[in-house]
Amino acid sequence: MKLHEVGPKPIVNQHGVSFDTTQPDRYAFLSPALELSEALDFDAEHEEQHIKEPRSVPYRGAELEEKVREQCGDIDTLLEERERKTRELIEELQRKVENAQRLSPDEKRAWLGNIESMREYYLQYVTNETVYACLLRKLADRFLRSHISSITFPLRNHYGLVLDDLIHILRDHKPPFDGEIAVEKRDGVLVGRFRKSRSGGAK
Repeated sequence: MKLHEVGPKPIVNQHGVSFDTTQPDRYAFLSPALELSEALDFDAEHEEQHIKEPRSVPYRGAELEEKVREQCGDIDTLLEERERKTRELIEELQRKVENAQRLSPDEKRAWLGNIESMREYYLQYVTNETVYACLLRKLADRFLRSHISSITFPLRNHYGLVLDDLIHILRDHKPPFDGEIAVEKRDGVLVGRFRKSRSGGAK
């Protein structure tokens, strides 16, 4: 399974292709998710942890792919999942075009052709999304078995965005947890702080 950047989610119509910048490529978040997993001491007894020195260069290429295999394990399952998700996404787009009453046959043909031209792009977009979801689930599992309730982190390397996505995973976990992210000043430097609490306000 190859991992590389493609860009935001495509918006396809009969006129061509544009991109939804509110749906970014998850590739940019793969390395920071791995970095968080490696930087946190999940076996420590203390509840507060600090990430002080992020990686200067993100994981990429073969190194990134090897790190993903170490974390996610069953790559065959991930491959099947991304194939299924891509197929379902394309089929849903095709159904919408075919069922559109206001489009002429030529417009439908052009739209369907544009969808088909983006098949490989969709596959890579979904691959990155599927791997990122796997890394978040693994991070949540380890996180909830630990004593960690607070993490301070630098405001770079997308750590805040990854931890914000982790909050959504924690809310659906069993048992569910809530989380929040704030910006604080420590020793004259602005840092992010992630805090975990039991869902419903119980500590």
